[in-house]
Amino acid sequence: MGPFLQGFHEVHLMLKCPPMLHVSLLSFVAVFAFSPYQNGTVGVSIVLPEGATVVATSNTPPLCMISSNNPSNVWHLRLERGLNPTGITAEELLVATQHAGSESGNRVVLEMNAMKAGSIDGWWLLEKKVDEAGGTVIGKFVIPTSGEQFILASIMTDERGWSRNGTLLKQALQTLVPLDPVALIKSKLEGLDTATAELTNLSKQTLQSIVGFSEWRRIQSNSDDKSPESDIGYAYIQIESGNIDEVEIRDGQADLTDNGIIVTVRTRLVPNLATGVVTDSYARYWMSWDGKEERWSNRVTRWMEEVRATESETGIRNRPQIGSPKSRIMVLQQDLTTDVIQTPFKALAKDPWLPRALVWVLGPLLASSEHDSKYIWMTYDNSGETQKVVTRTDRTISKLDSHWTIETHFGESDVTLWTTFDASGHLVVQEQKNGAIVTGTSEDTLRSIWEPRNLW
Repeated sequence: MGPFLQGFHEVHLMLKCPPMLHVSLLSFVAVFAFSPYQNGTVGVSIVLPEGATVVATSNTPPLCMISSNNPSNVWHLRLERGLNPTGITAEELLVATQHAGSESGNRVVLEMNAMKAGSIDGWWLLEKKVDEAGGTVIGKFVIPTSGEQFILASIMTDERGWSRNGTLLKQALQTLVPLDPVALIKSKLEGLDTATAELTNLSKQTLQSIVGFSEWRRIQSNSDDKSPESDIGYAYIQIESGNIDEVEIRDGQADLTDNGIIVTVRTRLVPNLATGVVTDSYARYWMSWDGKEERWSNRVTRWMEEVRATESETGIRNRPQIGSPKSRIMVLQQDLTTDVIQTPFKALAKDPWLPRALVWVLGPLLASSEHDSKYIWMTYDNSGETQKVVTRTDRTISKLDSHWTIETHFGESDVTLWTTFDASGHLVVQEQKNGAIVTGTSEDTLRSIWEPRNLW
């Protein structure tokens, strides 16, 4: 088998980003009816239209921005929470926003009426703003909430966008549910406690049950609903016991004592067969038996014929010590082709901390745990434009036939990964919100696909 590409956190990032530095490994899932998106800062839940993407969130003021991910069918939705100390009605609140701004006189009211969000009485306003660029359609919906506050949802699109999406967007607004701040805090604490309990349970004895786990994964892309999935890559994941020094394989390591687990991830991606550019990755993630210390090495090579470019990432998290009670993480990225080393990324590894090794093997790790649980933990992420420490939420859901699903989201973003496993923790299928599909498969199946292409 030829060289492999690294893991993948979200395949679409691999399709548009340069090498590994912005590539993390796919996890794994299946698409179901999307769960409501919850934003704890705004304090609201909403069932978003298909194709919606959370593009920005803010704590001060509390708001989030949601947009269509289709550049040929653009619309924007803003959700925000505000104060209503005088207790005026939803209609009065909306009228106040209608007259705000210097351009209010350029707007034509298309709709102005009461509208419910579930059982909550709200008020709806639809206007068209006339300007030199044409007509901008603006919709606003207000519902009151407890604690002398209100939720304002604002839609912006053009006339064509409203014609295509108006009905769906109004239906989405009618699914708005204000969330109880006390219940949100309770749910978060429960998620943190569940993650902490899982991590506290890590030991040589408990981890031995997943040592020896391995599986092949098939990576496909679905560009649109009408076309069949196209194969764009494959991956192999393996869990072994090992020594921290074996992150980098060298001679003379036969007598080293195992002091943790090593998760090896090898992948190959060919997102565009027409260009022939291949991205291979080989990564080894070591974690101590108790999960309090980790080290990893990941090397990614992009190549086409004889032209190659290689980058590497090395990560270290040391356990807390006397005089240094807080664990810290440091990640070094290097372009091995030009020998350019980036400024090291350093951050506190706040508890509960999900080690990098476990990101790839949550299936076997959580297979024997109680499902229908919520885990909230901190972890390192390099799948975006920058390296960062993020809050990751994983919600497990029991399914039929002993299958179970993990819904994953990061920070206040919507769910981006739906991953389904069998009872033993092997991947069944994963679908990412941006169209990548990963399924558990066999070596023979992958060989039959990629060997004829000389990419095995």
